[in-house]
Amino acid sequence: MTWMVLGRRGGPPGAILAALIAHELYGDDHAGSDPEGSPERHGPYWRERITPACYDSIDTDAAERHLRAWAEQVAPLPEHLRPVLEQQAYQRLRTADRVYKLRDLGHGAFHDWGGVHNDFHELVLIDRANRVLTLIVAADD
Repeated sequence: MTWMVLGRRGGPPGAILAALIAHELYGDDHAGSDPEGSPERHGPYWRERITPACYDSIDTDAAERHLRAWAEQVAPLPEHLRPVLEQQAYQRLRTADRVYKLRDLGHGAFHDWGGVHNDFHELVLIDRANRVLTLIVAADD
């Protein structure tokens, strides 16, 4: 999901991550419900517990391996999904100049039913050349 178009320069990574966290669409529990129904949650976490410091820089190759491992953790990816992931995720990873991964914030940051996700992975891609910020969430519940 592409979240926003960055300004001309985009700003420092911390400011970009802060703008992402503050964006109205960031409040989403990613558990299949209406995204607008959980503005105080983000994935398994209370949104207020997430700051730019919760993100770690990760190189694009490691990010792609991480996403592929999640997508194929149970079985090989069905052939009809391969081009979709290639276009929507992997190509965007390869064009990003910076990639950040939301670290596991632990049970202390879970919202009231935050343990419903078996896996929750989030990558933020900053593509300054195209002035685009992309958020990739890989989750299952």
